[in-house]
Amino acid sequence: MAERGTHRDLTLEDADDLRRAVGDLVRAVRRAEPSSESQIEVLGLLARDGAYRIADLARLRRVRHQSMRVTVADLEARGLVTRSPDPADARGVLVSLTPAGTAMVAESRARRAARLLAAAERALTPAERALLARPAHAIGKLASALDAD
Repeated sequence: MAERGTHRDLTLEDADDLRRAVGDLVRAVRRAEPSSESQIEVLGLLARDGAYRIADLARLRRVRHQSMRVTVADLEARGLVTRSPDPADARGVLVSLTPAGTAMVAESRARRAARLLAAAERALTPAERALLARPAHAIGKLASALDAD
């Protein structure tokens, strides 16, 4: 562990602690959601990236094509997604968010952020909250680096 002033390098143990803590945090925030984790992730992908083919959603979520078809059918039945022909492949179908799906994603994100803030205000000192406010950008960059691997 190399020390630099009051800062030290990230160690393998630190990285494991971070991985575990971030995973626990994500699961705790999602537990209060009325939709399944799979549905939340699909809606989030569509909100962030736009339309996807079902096969691509299945690959990104690491589930079978049939499982993703069921998830998409459930979301479609709730009016949150729609299917349309894929202009690049006459046999393909693109899944995209409906206005109701877009609104649900925004409401869900706001609800999860408010829940996280309320928990931080209950459980953390002002100094801990200030410290926690800073790493979001770095964690985002780390996630992008992991996705690029």
